[in-house]
Amino acid sequence: MATVEELKAYIGKKGPPSKFEIDRTMIRRYCEAIGDTSPKWENRMPPGMLACAMLMGEGVMTPPWPHPGIVDAGLELEYFKPIMSGDTITVVNEWYGVEDKSNEKRKMVLFSMKSTTTNQKGEVVATAVGRVMNLG
Repeated sequence: MATVEELKAYIGKKGPPSKFEIDRTMIRRYCEAIGDTSPKWENRMPPGMLACAMLMGEGVMTPPWPHPGIVDAGLELEYFKPIMSGDTITVVNEWYGVEDKSNEKRKMVLFSMKSTTTNQKGEVVATAVGRVMNLG
């Protein structure tokens, strides 16, 4: 079982870039799935769409989990520019943090991954930090 210090060696490791062409059909289907019929999404990607599995990109090599349990520990999204129909976005994921959150009741390690999304011009349009808690 890896120690927290050994797991910190994963911080900064990146997965391969994943490219996605955003089109109106993709946007429309997402909006239909969430029940949002607002015309403002006709040519613009709704913010929540970036959190969809289809746009998450390829992962980074996962470290060996030191404990058997995994729970979602949250997601923070930050947008800098709109993502429009016709844009090609590139998502790169990297290990961002490993923290020992153990207490007297249980062992816990918080893992964080950061996703950086750029458009076809190389501009950063969004970042996301996702976290999972590894429970023992």
